[in-house]
Order: sequence, then structure tokens, then C-alpha cells
Amino acid sequence: MAVEAIVALAIICVAINTTAVCLSGSKTLVEKSSRRCDQALAYHVLKKCQVDRVKVHGHYYQLRGDKKVYDEEENKTYAFK
Repeated sequence: MAVEAIVALAIICVAINTTAVCLSGSKTLVEKSSRRCDQALAYHVLKKCQVDRVKVHGHYYQLRGDKKVYDEEENKTYAFK
């Protein structure tokens, strides 16, 4: 009886750890996807509206080159295909 309880407890621990890892991985995936979407929106607005800067969700973007946007908050340039 005690062995069954230990095995059940081990299975529950593995299930909880697996769930936590999956949820944390999906959160980072959603954040990355959201950031790419914001960058694409900023690029589109900068190309169509002929403005120097645009603010999308707290980040200021500038058009750099043909298919690049510069994020002033992160000091990075992102390229589009």
C-alpha cells in the first residue's frame, strides 16, 4: 500500500512539473509572437503614413533602411523579409 502511494505521489509530481514547464514555455512563445506582431504593425504604419516615429505598446519604432525598424526601447534593429 505504501509503495502505491509513493508511486502515485511521484506521478503527480512529474505531472505538475511537466505542466509548469509547458505553461512557462507557451508564455514566452506568446510574448515573442506579440513582439513580432508589434514590429510588423510599426513597419506598416511607418511605410504607409510617412511619419518619423510610431509608438506601439510602449515601444517607439523608427524606420531604418528598406525593410528594417529600430526599437528605441531595446536599442535593436529588426529586419523583415
